[in-house]
Amino acid sequence: MALAGFQPKGVLPGVVAGLVVGLVVGTLSLSFAALIFAGELAQFLPAGIGIALFSSALVSLVIALFSSYPAFIGYPNDRTAPILALMAGSLVSLLPGVPPREVFVTVVAAVMVAAFATGACLTALGAFRLGHLVRFIPYPVFGGFLAGTGWLLVKGSLRVLTGVTPSFETAGAFFAPDAAAHWVPGFALAAAMLVVTRRFKHWLVMPAMLAGAVGAFYVVLLGMGVTTDAARAAGFLLGPFPASEPWRPLVFQALSGAHWSVVPAQAGSIGTVVFVAAVSVLLNASALELAAGREIDLDRELKTAGIASFAAGGFGGMPGFHVLSLSGLVLKMGVRTRVAGVAAAAVCAATLLAGTGPLEFVPKPVLGGVLMFLGFAFLSEWLWDGRLRLTRADYAVVLLILAVVATFGYLAGVGVGVVVCVALFALNYSRVRVVRHALSGVRHRSNVDRPHADRARLHAEGDAIFILKLQGYVFFGTAAQILETVQTRAGDASRPALQFAVLDFRAVSGIDTSAVMGFIKMRQAAVRGNFMLVFTRLTPGVRKLLEVEGFGGEDDGVFGVFPDLDHGIEWCEDRILGSGGAACAGACKTLADQLAEVLPAGADASTLFAYFSRLDAAAGEKLMAQGAEPDALYYLESGRLTVELATEAGESVRLRSVAAGTVVGEVGLYMGGVRTASVVAETAAVLWRLSRTDLERMEREAPDAAAAFHRFMARLLAERLLLADRTVADLSE
Repeated sequence: MALAGFQPKGVLPGVVAGLVVGLVVGTLSLSFAALIFAGELAQFLPAGIGIALFSSALVSLVIALFSSYPAFIGYPNDRTAPILALMAGSLVSLLPGVPPREVFVTVVAAVMVAAFATGACLTALGAFRLGHLVRFIPYPVFGGFLAGTGWLLVKGSLRVLTGVTPSFETAGAFFAPDAAAHWVPGFALAAAMLVVTRRFKHWLVMPAMLAGAVGAFYVVLLGMGVTTDAARAAGFLLGPFPASEPWRPLVFQALSGAHWSVVPAQAGSIGTVVFVAAVSVLLNASALELAAGREIDLDRELKTAGIASFAAGGFGGMPGFHVLSLSGLVLKMGVRTRVAGVAAAAVCAATLLAGTGPLEFVPKPVLGGVLMFLGFAFLSEWLWDGRLRLTRADYAVVLLILAVVATFGYLAGVGVGVVVCVALFALNYSRVRVVRHALSGVRHRSNVDRPHADRARLHAEGDAIFILKLQGYVFFGTAAQILETVQTRAGDASRPALQFAVLDFRAVSGIDTSAVMGFIKMRQAAVRGNFMLVFTRLTPGVRKLLEVEGFGGEDDGVFGVFPDLDHGIEWCEDRILGSGGAACAGACKTLADQLAEVLPAGADASTLFAYFSRLDAAAGEKLMAQGAEPDALYYLESGRLTVELATEAGESVRLRSVAAGTVVGEVGLYMGGVRTASVVAETAAVLWRLSRTDLERMEREAPDAAAAFHRFMARLLAERLLLADRTVADLSE
């Protein structure tokens, strides 16, 4: 798998990029060692440099070989080095009077523990596939993180160039002639690299500019008659570095000679290192994912960084992980090969073996200019380009995170950004329509076939039913929308008095406790307005939450619950019709009487009646079978039927109910084919059957009666089609 990133055509660009990156990594490793092994530990700095260089070589190699993105660069970087330095200072203070060598090996032991803990945590996060959690961090947070990275790179480059840490107090010092002579050349190089690399994308552009910058530096020195020793003394070259002894692992010395009793006191610092490493790996990988325009396996990156840190700790080294700035540098050079990371590791290893002498000839204006260029690249992308592609709110978040990062550091900036984005998300989401559809009971009916008189009454009085189809996640912001919608309908004097407010939760993913307060207010409004709340398709969790807050059972006079919207609307319709769900509304009429009511004027109902045959069905009896040949239609005189569909999983799904005074089976009889669903008697029922043979006989023997019957069926089907068309029109708005 690791060999996938070693394409032959990318070897030369990868080697050049690796040499550039390796030079930077080696130099930074020296800085980290000097930061950790300072003060009373300064005498052990050469050994510390060996630890840092070895850790950089090993971490860089492991990440280069096993990362899902072939050009990732990793090493012990500046986010954890300050924490390790604080830990080292704390250990020194806890061991007064202890021989310096023992203090040193104790610090090495604590650094090893930090590396092991980091490796174990990152590996576990990757093994349990928790890398996806970073996907929940909003996009502007990444932008602010990258902009903050750019600012800190610019700030760090100024420190490299001048030796002065930028701050409000030291701002004036940078404009002094001596200081300007150090940072202006680096600034000029960074600006030139930014302009040229934005215009030209060839991988040779950056190496050529760096080689030209180094050559120009020494030409200027030669022209001014300044020696390298004088330039180094004036701060224009790296070094001088302390003499270093050959590196050797200090694992056994640390295990046997460390004062382990004081190491547990550093649990806070070690935990901080682990946390910073985990967050940094995910943020760096995700940020590079955006910059490179390709997907990166975050779980694999966690495991790779974990293995690298664990391996470094096994040799007495420091924890390390992916670094965004140098990976971005390789990306800017157009390199997409593992050769870059391997070459960078080789540079660190060669420096470890050869000593630090060659690094002393690296011009600080060039090194600082490269770091400043990386900072400029991130800042220009998110501050200049970002103002055009981001919304104002998102751009403001980027600026806020940048300001917090510049003032308080990375974690504070990311934390503030997440909080602000969550607040903006809540505000914006509260504006999203949680009410997907607001429908009237006139136009949106239950799947119950009712007689003509009932249909006419529902058409006249169905507006008393107000149906809300909800969607999304309901919290305090969106619950207010629902409450306002119901209150507006209840107070609409131009419409019939509201009797039922039906809320369908089918497309609701969940609700929080704050949203329940909105429903409590809605219930209070229902009591005042004398209407009922009908909730349908509640999940067990939502229903339990409502019950805890005082909502009653299926029907407590104010609040009702039904398994789906169809049953909820049917219940409301039955209340309007006064049937209460009985088998037939009012006194069940004979077929002859019902035919006389629905047939056109002048039609002879008794003639039609002669072609029907009576059928008495018991509750549960199947009248039509799905897949059977349609040979008859049925007129339901009394009782109730259910039309159900058998699924491939063997389950029966209710499609609709059929009430007395309606017809069932007519579609199959008229269109042919096979029955698309089964019809079962829900209660004891009296039906009148008209077979295909009897219908054909009626057409021959009593054509006027047959024509009247066909007109009746056409009107029935047209009413159903009209109602379905109105429902579709409402749902499409």
